Amino acid sequence: HDTMKLIKSHSGIVKMTKLSYLFIFFIARAEGFLPNVHKTLSRTSVLYSSLLPDSAYQTILEGRIAVVPNFLSQELVGELRDDAASLYRDGHFSADALAAYGTEQDAKFDPSKDRTVLKLAQWKRNDIGNAKLRHETFGNIMASLRTDLSINLNRPKLDGGKSTNMYGFGSTEISYTRFGPGAYLKRHIDEHHEELKGKRGWEKPTRRSVSWLVYLNEPDWEPREHGGFIRCFQRKNRPSSNVGALGNGDLQIGWLRATAQDSVERPVFLDGRRQGNDGICAMYTVVPGDADDNVRYISRNFNPDPVLFLSGGDFFARRLLIDRPDLAPRFHFLEAPKSAFSDIFGANKTPSDPYTDEDVLDVPPLGGTLVVFDSVSLPHEVLPAFKRERWAASGWYHEDQQEEAFYHHAQQAKQS
Repeated sequence: HDTMKLIKSHSGIVKMTKLSYLFIFFIARAEGFLPNVHKTLSRTSVLYSSLLPDSAYQTILEGRIAVVPNFLSQELVGELRDDAASLYRDGHFSADALAAYGTEQDAKFDPSKDRTVLKLAQWKRNDIGNAKLRHETFGNIMASLRTDLSINLNRPKLDGGKSTNMYGFGSTEISYTRFGPGAYLKRHIDEHHEELKGKRGWEKPTRRSVSWLVYLNEPDWEPREHGGFIRCFQRKNRPSSNVGALGNGDLQIGWLRATAQDSVERPVFLDGRRQGNDGICAMYTVVPGDADDNVRYISRNFNPDPVLFLSGGDFFARRLLIDRPDLAPRFHFLEAPKSAFSDIFGANKTPSDPYTDEDVLDVPPLGGTLVVFDSVSLPHEVLPAFKRERWAASGWYHEDQQEEAFYHHAQQAKQS
């Protein structure tokens, strides 16, 4: 009862009726009364009203960004911002060197202008800042959202296993972030298939599944004057099936573009568990309602090579891997390969222009707004903020990697 009152008083969009059902579910499951809840609940039959608008879940499943204004009350936003600012002043934030500012080639490093983060180890400390606010008040809200997304996105592994008990409470990764005036983050996606990571693949038992941010800026933030938008590159055409990852753990790595004959975008997934001498990987699409497990392989078997992805990109995948000549021209990776060359000659500039099959959506960082999107499928960047610091709480909900036996086998293969 006390927890429900606490969340009701701090979360602007959360109604008592919704959280009553949610916490009844949450507590019942924790006590073991609902051991197989994900097998008995469906998207159309749940025990509680959802925390987010119904349209938000389909938006995420289609690879777009869900934007929920006033997710947190201005009172709670102010408390979190004060905690973040105090921890920043006390030296607990770290520059992550992912952002950029000014003229990159000749700008001297200045942490006050860079993107700095209160990393997880600092976030979890009980002896700095307002730990109760971070861990209990805000942590409980984000844990409730994780449960909600797990059910409504049909991603049961979001809310169990190592992704919930090895790292941060409330979210596998959770932090405060501060962008100094002028700092920005180049176009990227938040997660990649492990087989495209080279030696770093399969290092961790979990992977990013859902990305989230809650903005903590002051109420007088003016988007046209202060900037700081998150720019998302969304597909113009709706996908033929859900994006990001499948229930078997295979991650999306690309798209088949829509054509006049096939008007939908088709996500392309990577199967890294193939058998045979030709290689362990193959690319495939899913055809909803079709037979043969809905899977259609579009490439020959091959051994994964990050160099092929980084240097060759779409061209080599079309020429060397994809078997069908009618599909090869349609294929492209989720993101164009990045290189030092493209950085020097401005191909990776910010703000970025969309590709011809993308639409741009710029979301202003208004205090209390929650944004949520699939970690694998949505390219995005952060545009510079002007005259002001840009504050947010951000993180990722993880899922455990593919089957435990396969994960350990892949780890051993990388080490041999």
